[in-house]
Amino acid sequence: MHGWKDKIVAALAVVFLAVFSACAGSQESSSKDSLGNVSQDAQAKNAQYQERIQDKQQMLETMFADFLDAVRNGASAETLYGYLTDSSEYWLDTLEVHARRYDATAMDSCQFYEAYSILLYRLYEREHLWQTDDDRMLFMLLSKSGMLDRFLRLQLGPMKVKNDRGSIGLAKSPDVPIMLFTWDDQSWKLDLPATLPLITKGIESIAVKKNWTNRKLALYWIEKEYHMTYSRLDDSLLEPIGF
Repeated sequence: MHGWKDKIVAALAVVFLAVFSACAGSQESSSKDSLGNVSQDAQAKNAQYQERIQDKQQMLETMFADFLDAVRNGASAETLYGYLTDSSEYWLDTLEVHARRYDATAMDSCQFYEAYSILLYRLYEREHLWQTDDDRMLFMLLSKSGMLDRFLRLQLGPMKVKNDRGSIGLAKSPDVPIMLFTWDDQSWKLDLPATLPLITKGIESIAVKKNWTNRKLALYWIEKEYHMTYSRLDDSLLEPIGF
């Protein structure tokens, strides 16, 4: 009797072990399949991300080339604003108001590139250099003698994209951005007020060394650049002049 019981118990044990091994194997296989699927999904997402970055890189390069063509060919203000961020357009409008109203004391609240733009705007006004009645600050900064144009004469490095931010540096230091772009879900836009301080950073080091205010440095730089062409590049430019 006991012999039969032992045989039955042994048989049940064999069946249990077989079932357990099958379940364990199934779970292990399922786990491997799951990990394999996760790995494939991650690879697919990474491939999609890299493809998207490449697309945005190409779009940025195309946008920049089109923007330069628009500037050089004297495109309309509406066209030029289409390449700039909304904050850039607002900043240009505000800066033009400041150029017409700020006195010397108020200019102490300006960054160097803003103070310089204000003084240059007043020089254009005094010397009757305008070729347009509207959007003057925009055309002044993007003109053939403007701040941006002189910068673009330098040898530039490759364009870089990281998520929704694009940048470009000089060829000799490509990882140091001096122009910044923003992706607006459809296209790239130049962030002008974020770019100009990067362009003028080297000039601003003079103020640090000499312990000058931004307005004094701006006046010094205007005189340095235009003393062979115009007279009275002095404190008279620090006050509104007949607007």
